[in-house]
Amino acid sequence: MTRMNKKSLLWKGLLLGAVFGVAGAVALSSDTTPVKAKSERIDPTIEEMIKQARGLQKVGRWQAAADILTQLANDGHPVALFHLGRAYKNGWGVDTDLDQSRLIFMEAVRYSFAYRGETAYELGRLFQRSSGDKCAEIALQWFMKALEWDYPKAHVQLAKHYERGIGAERDLNAAFHHYEKAAIAGYPSSTINYARILLTGRYGLTPDPERARFWAERAIAGLEQKARDGSASSAKTLGRIYRDGEFMATDRSLAEDWFLRSANLGDAGAMHDLALMLLAGTANDETTAEALKWLRLAATAEHGGALTALARLHLKEKHGLEPESAVELLERGVAVGHPGAMQELARLFAKGNLVLQDRQKAIELAKKGADRGHQGSTSLLKELLQEDAANLTVIEKSVQPVADKKEG
Repeated sequence: MTRMNKKSLLWKGLLLGAVFGVAGAVALSSDTTPVKAKSERIDPTIEEMIKQARGLQKVGRWQAAADILTQLANDGHPVALFHLGRAYKNGWGVDTDLDQSRLIFMEAVRYSFAYRGETAYELGRLFQRSSGDKCAEIALQWFMKALEWDYPKAHVQLAKHYERGIGAERDLNAAFHHYEKAAIAGYPSSTINYARILLTGRYGLTPDPERARFWAERAIAGLEQKARDGSASSAKTLGRIYRDGEFMATDRSLAEDWFLRSANLGDAGAMHDLALMLLAGTANDETTAEALKWLRLAATAEHGGALTALARLHLKEKHGLEPESAVELLERGVAVGHPGAMQELARLFAKGNLVLQDRQKAIELAKKGADRGHQGSTSLLKELLQEDAANLTVIEKSVQPVADKKEG
């Protein structure tokens, strides 16, 4: 066991008892009286150690930074807790461990300190990636707390939740309110989503091209500036705009360039999108190898779409891939909450393909995907329930004549 793995176990022992109570108090009720933060007392030594850890992270000395942060976090310093939680979330000097990251963030959010709102936001993002029944609702409440604690990026996620009805009833007025607040706060990726809704007239709305262009022009200018400044997510969004021909002519070359820029900056979503673009283009050994490389990197980062896409290639035995590896990829996809993985794994359980047949498990997985608004899962769930109803009818009809005969 490595030194950092031992520290991981130490953290679990220290936090498991207290933190889940904190989660309920902070996420599910209004009782959020903060603990007085140690960092509120100006302590030059602690501030210097945190600055040193952040400097080490910037030059790629991740484990040395994690050592410092762990030492301070064990003493209950909230800023160190926040940065250590991010380290466990991203695998910076420690093994990636989302459960561990959540525990540490839950401890940090008890304190009133500069990163409290951002800590709540990080918790919301982690609960979004979880597959429990109440996780979407808990995520929504953490984003509300983040906004309450002055972290405006929460507008981005709240807009998505209310637009799609995730963890709450769909409320387009609330969604548009948060989209416009996100735009004003300087989050162009969210603004472009808003422009898409206005352009297409989604959800039965009347299309408003003029208003859509107003927001799109501002969003694209902001995205280009952020991408050139090193924002991986902004470069990814630009790749999607040029790929799909939104608000401008389609440009495959520019789309690939932006996706590649984002992928090289470590964005798993861009790796996934770039891989699919390459696979959909002119087929040759070089582009296929490049596509699989990016898809595997995204899957290693536990990107749900990449795990599912790679599993589908295995199931179809494309590019010499073995179908047996698909099950483990889909299980990981389900674990991070990807509805496409839920659909595919449900289909395997329904048919007994590569796994033991389990109709109940298939229905449970399809329902999870359907609850997230996934059309493929919804169709599969309907199909499975209809098949079970038909089979039950056949059984009842075959039993009825025997019963009638006995009565006669």
